[in-house]
Amino acid sequence: MADRTADVIIIGSGVAGLMTAHLLADELNVMIITKSNVEISNSSWAQGGMAASLGKDDTWQQHYADTLRAGLNHHDEQHVEHLVKHAPTIVKQLQKLGVTFDHNESELVLGMEGAHQRRRIVHANGDQTGKALTHALIHAVKGRVQIEEQTHVYSLLKKKERVIGVQTNKGAIFAKATVLATGGLGQIYSYSSNVREATGDGYAIAYRAGATLKDMEFIQFHPTLFIHNDQSQGLVSEAVRGEGGRLINQAGEFIMAHHPERELAPRDVVSRAIYRMIEQGENVYLDCRSIANIKVRFPGLAKRAGKVGVDLTTTPIQVAPGAHFCSGGVEVDLYGKTTVAGLYAVGEVACTGVHGANRLASNSLLEGFVFAQKLSEAVKEEVQTVKLVSILISRNHRHVSDQLPEKEEIQQKMMKHAGIERTAIGLLTLKNWLDRFKEKFLEVGYEDEERIERKNMLLTASLIVHAALQRTESRGGHYRSDFPNQKDYWLKRYVKHDLNENKKRETHVI
Repeated sequence: MADRTADVIIIGSGVAGLMTAHLLADELNVMIITKSNVEISNSSWAQGGMAASLGKDDTWQQHYADTLRAGLNHHDEQHVEHLVKHAPTIVKQLQKLGVTFDHNESELVLGMEGAHQRRRIVHANGDQTGKALTHALIHAVKGRVQIEEQTHVYSLLKKKERVIGVQTNKGAIFAKATVLATGGLGQIYSYSSNVREATGDGYAIAYRAGATLKDMEFIQFHPTLFIHNDQSQGLVSEAVRGEGGRLINQAGEFIMAHHPERELAPRDVVSRAIYRMIEQGENVYLDCRSIANIKVRFPGLAKRAGKVGVDLTTTPIQVAPGAHFCSGGVEVDLYGKTTVAGLYAVGEVACTGVHGANRLASNSLLEGFVFAQKLSEAVKEEVQTVKLVSILISRNHRHVSDQLPEKEEIQQKMMKHAGIERTAIGLLTLKNWLDRFKEKFLEVGYEDEERIERKNMLLTASLIVHAALQRTESRGGHYRSDFPNQKDYWLKRYVKHDLNENKKRETHVI
């Protein structure tokens, strides 16, 4: 197959990647690469909405304060300010693209979610916001960009320390700029709200190419995955608790009654409360019976419950926490530039510093849109000065016989030792196990796609474990039961990973 080219390659088809493509398509030759279909992403599954200070009693300063409070002040404050100031404008831009947010007569309906002090969450079709946003953006880019589906990116191609394209299962593709928009890593855990494709590919690909990653220890677990017959039936949006859903134990007692914010406490707090009850052998349920018109307000949840024979108006549903979001990722500046020339990152795979140690509910879709705009500005400027180059790529498929663990084993070990609660003993046990495969997961070639996916899971898991071992405190999505308190020493101290130095390092930003 002949090598192909584009001005810009975007890896991933969530809202961050699609918005970036939309903003670049009129001026540049853009190619979107996705390993499944363009409609499938964590974004398309997003049930919660998008946060924006649109209420009469709300301001960007209040949205800013809530973001910092939820993330335990472990943020890049300038980036947070940029995020929340631009949120209302993003809502208007999406409306122009055809997104119909839920409204009551002439006013938008603003929902309440955990750790927000005001109603500021816009939704579309109740609990199907992500689907509506993704659909609108796919419609906006179709016919304007090249879309390569069922295409697996194995690695980034470099020449003179600059990324010049990607190596895929369908050959090499060269570009002046490459954008990682690969989403998250939830599938390295047993329970996850993420799509099956979210195996941490972007983090692994970036690390192998020499990019710096940071804050990988901060994994947010969503408190409420719908569980039926021990199988996950998907996420239950935080908006359900925002509208009155209560968490109860088997005896019907409210398990969050002790917390001043009850069910709307930060996600890490609620997740640990549920996790501890489950560890004691108790099932936990979400009681939605008090929510009026729940089948109309949350049609997606009602449909999923109905499929397994549960009526939300009469029966509480069993819930458990699951891996939901990585607050860390590939280190980027305001314009999405990574530490490697020619490589950008946007969306969940990027670490912009806006989520701190724990993401505020409904800030993730917003982050993808806001930083896609800044990134597109930088890419447009850079491609004007960069020449398209290529290199000779060997396409010999590697026949490997060495064994890698199955996905289920990786997931189980991560859930047990690097999940909601962590200890040095558990993390060291997991580190020693992962280190057995280090020489295998640091390199990839033309191998079986499923095998490369497992390598990416192992590498991403290793980054999380190393960071979790270093941070000897508890903060946000990182909870060490052997170090249960926050330490001033660790405030704004970032654990970073860089293959070029082959070691983890910390930097203190004042």
